[in-house]
Amino acid sequence: MNLIVLGPQGSGKGTQADLLAKKYNLEHVNMGGMLRQVAKQDSPLGKKIDKIINVERTLIPNDILKEILRLEIESLNREQSLIFDGVPRTTKQVSDFEEILLVTGRKINKLIYINVSEDESIKRISKRWMCEKCRQVLIMGKDVKSPDDQCPTCESRIIQRADDTLEGIHKRLEIFHKETMPVIEHFREKGLVIEINGEQTMEEVFKNICEKIDDHN
Repeated sequence: MNLIVLGPQGSGKGTQADLLAKKYNLEHVNMGGMLRQVAKQDSPLGKKIDKIINVERTLIPNDILKEILRLEIESLNREQSLIFDGVPRTTKQVSDFEEILLVTGRKINKLIYINVSEDESIKRISKRWMCEKCRQVLIMGKDVKSPDDQCPTCESRIIQRADDTLEGIHKRLEIFHKETMPVIEHFREKGLVIEINGEQTMEEVFKNICEKIDDHN
């Protein structure tokens, strides 16, 4: 079983992908995480990706994303089932994505769409900060109380990622509705979409997803 998890920023798709990976023994392919790791590298590609995601706040060009994704999938055992988090995000990426899967003898069984309102998305992301040193994600008002607080784990400075600022959130949501919703509709036409109300507790969302996956198996 191979799955895709998509949803607007703040929908909790990364958390749910982690939980589903553990429950169904899937390899979690986190495209956003992979791109952020490359963006930290002191290389021409790293600097280019850093500029795209942290300055311009636009989508990674298809040729770059395709190559990074291809290398990641080809490095995995062909018998290993996968769960993709944050890819494909455009209709052009769909054809590249399906081509890479076909080469490795895989196909997508279900796309899980975690739906939250724009207001809820903004509310959740605007509270997200991280430690500059250990990169631990921290929730303002829960893990820390003020931007002047230090990381509770390593006592380093806390920062807010450029794409988690209010301006960054609005731009990312605009891109999601323009570029990624057509991807979801593409898979919906194939009868592969499981849509979940993301404005529930993490446990309730996970329970709903598992029930619908198991019902379809």
